[in-house]
Amino acid sequence: MQEYIKMNGIIIKQPNEKMSYNFATTYSEDSTRTQLGTGQFTPLFTVEQWGYAATGLTVAEMRTILQIVAKGKNFTLHYFSPYYGEWRDDTFYVGQGSLSVQSLREDSEYYDTISFNMQGVNPIK
Repeated sequence: MQEYIKMNGIIIKQPNEKMSYNFATTYSEDSTRTQLGTGQFTPLFTVEQWGYAATGLTVAEMRTILQIVAKGKNFTLHYFSPYYGEWRDDTFYVGQGSLSVQSLREDSEYYDTISFNMQGVNPIK
């Protein structure tokens, strides 16, 4: 069965070509580098991050996505995790995004692009 990227259980407009994957580790305050350049780091946790971009969205598609991510609230993302090697559901949030309007003609309103970065709430295990 084909899996799809979902937000809060809703199949959203799938990305055009690819989503960028990153991970971010937070370190303790006493993590530093010596004057010789040697790192002395104490990792605290690491989260997954996804960059999402899609084009040619209808008003309904854009509204659905924005109502999930635009206020910085947590949402459930259904995605394929390279770290876990499987499709899974986890909690993410979006802090900032952008979109561009393609057409606002009557009965033909649609958006050129939307893009944003999703940050994992829970650390990877």
